[in-house]
Amino acid sequence: MPSDTRHECPHDMCARDESEPIDVVRIRLSMPASATALISEYRSADQVLAQWACRAGGGAAGNTVDYEITFFDGYVMRGCYPFFRRGKLKRSFSSHVRALLRQGAPTLGLTRYLVPT
Repeated sequence: MPSDTRHECPHDMCARDESEPIDVVRIRLSMPASATALISEYRSADQVLAQWACRAGGGAAGNTVDYEITFFDGYVMRGCYPFFRRGKLKRSFSSHVRALLRQGAPTLGLTRYLVPT
């Protein structure tokens, strides 16, 4: 698990093996000293990041955004997403989150958390 990502679960819901997937309630994106967005869909997160990248123009290389994702069961995932690398947009935010959840799935029981493809 990357060191820039933190997972919190207020109770033992993460350890349960339930078949019903858990959807996202809220995604908070923030760029230090710039902007904050509170949204409820991964697609919207990618749209916000694209708008921020356009506003940043050529100075966007190396920009990162802090995020906090809250799921319906109270599980919270926090981290930092470098959405620009070498002047180019990286993979989508949802792909980034999906990869992190897959990495933690075997040890933390994160297979039930929904991230659209």
